[in-house]
Amino acid sequence: MQKISTKACNRNGFTLVEMMVALFIFAMLSVAGVIMLRSAVDSDAVTADNLGRMAEMQRFVSLMEADLSQALPRTYRGEAGYQMPAFGSEQGGSEASFLKFTRGGQSNINGEARSNLERVEYRLTDGNLERWRYRMTDGGSIDQPAVLISDVVNLTLRFRDRRGQWSGDWQTERLADLPRAIEMQFEQDGRRYRHLFLVGTGYL
Repeated sequence: MQKISTKACNRNGFTLVEMMVALFIFAMLSVAGVIMLRSAVDSDAVTADNLGRMAEMQRFVSLMEADLSQALPRTYRGEAGYQMPAFGSEQGGSEASFLKFTRGGQSNINGEARSNLERVEYRLTDGNLERWRYRMTDGGSIDQPAVLISDVVNLTLRFRDRRGQWSGDWQTERLADLPRAIEMQFEQDGRRYRHLFLVGTGYL
């Protein structure tokens, strides 16, 4: 019977030190893979959040453009029955409407017996920029607000009148007067935004 050499067996196997080194290298590679995967997931989350913010801002700008471009020089009657200006802007207070006006072009998909006019207000409440709409153009109840964008601070407005002058306050000479344009500036997540909107493009 042939005798197997002990030295040959030792040469064909792995020592304990070699096994420990191999396990250490495998562990390091596993940790590096987990770190890279975690970094990729975090990057995707940040990208998705930024894209969501951009889409939210674009929806807000589009809605503001649609509302203001169809603003009408139409006065309305408030809850007390007094005639109110066609366009108004209030400063301060949690329920202050920094923009309020009546717009045309309201869709009527259901064919209800109502006007195509809609009275809307924009408010800033606890950092949320909200859009409110009244069910009737004169008086009437108001619906629950739609939050357009959040985390808004330092909101400022300027109004361009018919003479081409800019002012931080909207002062009406006639109740039916509308501004020609509005400049809106605010901060969100440390970024400063500036938007210009034309008001009532068909209004002369």
